[in-house]
Amino acid sequence: MPSLIPAWVGYRAVQSISSMAYQVLARKYRPQRFADVVGQDHVTVTLANALAQDRIAHGYIFSGHRGIGKTTIARILAMALNCRNPIGSAARPTVEPCQTCESCTEVRAGNAVDVIEIDAATNRGIDEIRELRDAARYAPARDRYKIYILDEAHQITDAAFNALLKTLEEPPPHIIFMMATTQPEDLPQTIRSRCQHFSFHAVKLADILGQLRAIAAAEAVLADDSALALLAEAGDGSMRDALSIMDQAIASAPHEDDHARLDAAQIRELVGSVPNAVFERIFESVNANNSAEVITQANLLLDAGNSPVQLARQCVRYLRNTLIAKIADLSPGGESAEGIGSELLQISPDEQRRAARTAALFGEEELSRFLQVMLRTFDELNYRQEQRFHFELGLLKLVHLRRLLPIEEALSQLPTTKPGAPFMPESHPGMGGKITTKPGAPFMPESHPGMSGKITTKSGAPFMPEPHPGMSGKITTKPGAPFMPEDGVPEPSALDPQHSVVEALTAAAQTSAAEALADAVWTFADSEVLIQTTLSTNMLLAVFNPEADKIARAVLREAGILKLTLLPAAAPAAKKPRPARTGSIQAKALEHPMVQQAQKLFSADLQTVIDLREPD
Repeated sequence: MPSLIPAWVGYRAVQSISSMAYQVLARKYRPQRFADVVGQDHVTVTLANALAQDRIAHGYIFSGHRGIGKTTIARILAMALNCRNPIGSAARPTVEPCQTCESCTEVRAGNAVDVIEIDAATNRGIDEIRELRDAARYAPARDRYKIYILDEAHQITDAAFNALLKTLEEPPPHIIFMMATTQPEDLPQTIRSRCQHFSFHAVKLADILGQLRAIAAAEAVLADDSALALLAEAGDGSMRDALSIMDQAIASAPHEDDHARLDAAQIRELVGSVPNAVFERIFESVNANNSAEVITQANLLLDAGNSPVQLARQCVRYLRNTLIAKIADLSPGGESAEGIGSELLQISPDEQRRAARTAALFGEEELSRFLQVMLRTFDELNYRQEQRFHFELGLLKLVHLRRLLPIEEALSQLPTTKPGAPFMPESHPGMGGKITTKPGAPFMPESHPGMSGKITTKSGAPFMPEPHPGMSGKITTKPGAPFMPEDGVPEPSALDPQHSVVEALTAAAQTSAAEALADAVWTFADSEVLIQTTLSTNMLLAVFNPEADKIARAVLREAGILKLTLLPAAAPAAKKPRPARTGSIQAKALEHPMVQQAQKLFSADLQTVIDLREPD
């Protein structure tokens, strides 16, 4: 029995070693040369030139997005600095590390004596930094430089940075500090000014996609471009994140002939996203002013178990891509974006075309408002209780925004002619002169009974406005007063758009809206109509509800009028105070010096005076 124990222990040890033999893709395919790093050419070229010219700084700051190669480049630079083969030798013809000498292999394995990698998130206090400072005074044990790599350097406290400040300012010649951080703004300015700062870029979608395609081929994984594109998009500019998700996808993928097969549906389910085709249908319903379909699509997504926060985040990203497609003037049938579109749209060509199709439905201003609403909705979901209701409300707001008229467009419809300015009727071929009136005076051509005034043409002859087939709409002298032709007042006809809209609203039991439009002044211009109502802004919103708006627009569309603008009544002017009667108690109060001083200081108005004096 005792003789079996060593064999059992040995078996468990072998089993433990074999279980740890697998390396995740992010570590297995970690770059070991500057040339292998993807998407950071501005950093690798600069460092390679510095090595070739022997212009080595004593402090470096590598900042940028997570998983884009900051620590990796720090290790490659450490290998290149301590490589035992000189640059230009047979074993090392370029500045790249040879990867065969003892120093290179130890750095790659993570057990080099003179390359100390410190997790600054854990060793962030002043005591740890003091120990580091004291150890830095001693020469390296074997290699050329003693190199400290501080990962997550922004976690170091200000007091600890102050303890390191003098060493960074006047370091020993054998010491090099490399600090990697995702938040360079948290590093003290005194530290940043003593180091060379390299800002890393987020890796482009095309670079991540190419790397994933090469790794899939090396790992004998069957994956189409749509699946790899989803992995690249899920990485969000981070190569490490994309590889981590790919590792997870391979583990959950079905196998065909001992090869894992990745498909888009499986990856979408793995990362918890929904197809962007759903958002395309939602915005098609928004464009159609169909609130019911928008809520139906949202209900399907939520009932499937999707988080409202995740849906709002994905909707924001889709809207952002749609807005960029609109700005870049991307064609829905184009191959792929070019120029500014290729830089800003880091999505697959299929998703670019989808974004372009949605962008064709809306204007740039509308998409900007949509994005603003959904960003606010996404922000509110983080602290609201009923997240589902707030997400649905955010989508309904998009439908309502389509019904609102931009203030710029409403103002552009207002008349711009000043009192006394000449009126130039361009719509009639026989009116070549000008018509002028006094402010507030009605337009009364002498050719019709009961009308006065004078209209002259260029030749000086009076203009006689007979019924003309090219004259449409209604000429009014004051709100509600129709133009009276020679043959009397005609009965409203079915061809009159105002009459047709009022009849349609009455038939649909929209009595308040029908009465409001019947009393309003309608002004027609080409395919547009401007309606000046007598209602206040709040009453107009209450009376002219979405159902009434839908009916009116449908009737006007049949009459060839494509645009409807409703204007509320102007606010009533403030009443002027009546002058005080001579000899009255109010007149006496106004003569009092204290009252006059109050009026002067506060621009006050005396409304009511109460006489509290005792009668004589």
